[in-house]
Amino acid sequence: MQEGDTPHNGSRDIYELEFKDLANRQDEIRAEINKDLQYCKQAVPVKPGVYTCVLSPVVTGVFAHESFGHKSESDFMVGDETMKKEWTIGKVVGSPKLNIVDTGLIAGAGYVPFDDEGTKARKNYIVKNGVLSGRLHSCNTAMSLNEGLTGNARAVNFEYEPIVRMTTTYIEAGDQTKEELISSIEEGIYIDDVKHGSGMTTFTIAPNRAYMIRNGRIAEPVRISVITGNVMKTLHEIDGFSNEVEFFSFPLGGCGKMEQHPLSVGFGGPYIRVNGVNVQ
Repeated sequence: MQEGDTPHNGSRDIYELEFKDLANRQDEIRAEINKDLQYCKQAVPVKPGVYTCVLSPVVTGVFAHESFGHKSESDFMVGDETMKKEWTIGKVVGSPKLNIVDTGLIAGAGYVPFDDEGTKARKNYIVKNGVLSGRLHSCNTAMSLNEGLTGNARAVNFEYEPIVRMTTTYIEAGDQTKEELISSIEEGIYIDDVKHGSGMTTFTIAPNRAYMIRNGRIAEPVRISVITGNVMKTLHEIDGFSNEVEFFSFPLGGCGKMEQHPLSVGFGGPYIRVNGVNVQ
């Protein structure tokens, strides 16, 4: 869609394991179209700067996947003594309330009850209470690093050997509501939807819809190119988590690593409040 000279692209992904669960979902599509229409008509360019941001669950999920999920794939550590020292289990990597999980047991695109080496899925805490508590493994990496299997050896199809990949990666819930997270912010930004994200040392997320927060309330829509930050610094700047987690899947896309793309994965989380985010 387009308003004047400004185009806007919207979408709504619905992913279910059974066809019957796709029925009667038209209202969700209509609501998304209406939201995009209003955004396209009303959004103004954001004033660049450093803001406190509230990320919606889908943006939280992309952030968890891109910024820390890939760091947890242990094959990048095998044979690298420097990385082993830098990513020592027990290291404090985030705020005390931060918990990041990967598991193949959740329904959706990341549902992998057994990985491609036959290892049964389990709930793997990558970060627990802000402390690095685990990594994702194949049989080869688990043996090399003398750690347990996690059920994360995956291949896009039979032509490739399994490598260490995520399944469903998410941030766990906290004890606040979305409204409570926003109410304490005098001027900030609410990131409602996302186009894409990337990151290892520095994360970059391109929002699809965003809104100013003024005096504790969501205000006018704003157009943002990217939000960025240092991953490790940002993990310490997350100071609020809503009390419910939502999960998402991209039916027509997936995760890429090496030459294996796209691999179906899930992601999600609560609403989170993050301080010190660079907004452009």
